[in-house]
Amino acid sequence: MALLTKSKYMNGLQCHRLLWFSDRKQLPEITLSDEHKFGQGHEFEVYVKKLYPTGIDLDGMDFKENLDKTKELIEYRKIIFEAGFMIANLFVRADLMIPLGDGWDLYEIKSTTQLKPQHIPDLAFQKYVLEKCGLKVNKCFVIFLNKEFVKNGEINPKDLIIQEEVTEKVNLVDDIENNIKKFLEIMSQEQTPDVCISMQCNKPYECPLKKECWSTLPENNVLQLTNWKVYWKLLEEGVKDLKDIPKGTKLTAKDQIIIEAIKDNKPVISKEHIKHFLNSLHYPLYHFDFETFDTAVPIFDNSRPYQKMPFQYSLHIEQKDGSVEHREFLSDGGDPRPALLEQMKKDLEGTGDIIVFNKSFEISVMKRLAEDFPEHKEWLQHAIERIVDLANPFRALYYYNKSQKGSYSIKKVLPAITGKSYDELEIGNGGDASMMYFYSHIQQKMENKGQIRENLLKYCCLDTEGMVWIIHQLVKIVN
Repeated sequence: MALLTKSKYMNGLQCHRLLWFSDRKQLPEITLSDEHKFGQGHEFEVYVKKLYPTGIDLDGMDFKENLDKTKELIEYRKIIFEAGFMIANLFVRADLMIPLGDGWDLYEIKSTTQLKPQHIPDLAFQKYVLEKCGLKVNKCFVIFLNKEFVKNGEINPKDLIIQEEVTEKVNLVDDIENNIKKFLEIMSQEQTPDVCISMQCNKPYECPLKKECWSTLPENNVLQLTNWKVYWKLLEEGVKDLKDIPKGTKLTAKDQIIIEAIKDNKPVISKEHIKHFLNSLHYPLYHFDFETFDTAVPIFDNSRPYQKMPFQYSLHIEQKDGSVEHREFLSDGGDPRPALLEQMKKDLEGTGDIIVFNKSFEISVMKRLAEDFPEHKEWLQHAIERIVDLANPFRALYYYNKSQKGSYSIKKVLPAITGKSYDELEIGNGGDASMMYFYSHIQQKMENKGQIRENLLKYCCLDTEGMVWIIHQLVKIVN
């Protein structure tokens, strides 16, 4: 008998196709990043459990043992973690239940830094199942991370944790029975549900089936447009290919450039704007890029939940005559920030522009470093003032190649303008770099640390060397 669990219920709310594949255990294999997210949730739960030392934890028990033990503990009115309840073909495990009066308070533990809309139907489904099992649910709460918490020595769970009552919001949910009926029907279908691509592919999470579903779109599709309101409306109307956009559709100037590049089968280039950007640069150019990791529960003093912790950077210093010097930093473990800051201060010394790609990230990391290490605040502020965003001319579509497919990320821009890419690297994106470092240097769960270091250095080096190549190519274009 197929069981509708709370995770499947939430899958069904996002996408019927996701529910169908989830029920059959046919979702794509989870990534290292996915494992990290789940792991962070478990780390947070450890501290929640410390708040209730008399609570009995049923995590790790098999299905039947969990159900039997839950019944026993309900009779004894114990605080329970991971209590299991089943009625008909509905099953939930409640994160935390606390007896109060003749009923129970129900808690959902989320390793987020705020209450989110999706937490409400999650609790509402649990409450529904518990009440069908004969329990009285008094109040509902969501427990989440205090984003203002700063670690200083041993963590006091009371400081790390925020709980918010959401009983009224949960009680307003009135579509549970209809959803249950619909979802059970979908789970019993032989054929995969036919679902249209929509905003739900990314809400509340990026769907694990997104890559497969979106692969059916035409090569030049409307999702490559910049105006999301327009492209979702077009998709709803059945328009997928950019060439099929009806005449009279109101398009932005940027979207007209995207269509022009496809129609003419050549890059669209505004030499005047590119020349203005290049003439504004102050040499030497310091091409710079961070790699970071984050954790739900801070592991180093003077850090916060999900703070981006820089562990690596690459720097290519380019002189006006075209000569280039490469410098780099890669922490060997522990809190990487003190050593990184000391070397970074020496490497960035000068007056030329610091070139980054998508400056909001680098600036946010530097600002947080200035807060955490005020002795470095003055020079970090000066460094921030020197930052120039190489993404700007591509964001503005002063250069656009149809191979970018609507994106101005360096992973798309680099091959579009130089013909070079990240394809041959063992590590091909920042998410992989973050996880490989974290599990080899911080938690030390991977044995091939030396090889990982070599791959990390190659990856981060390409980010900054790629920026040198991009500027060289822009110079060629305007000359």
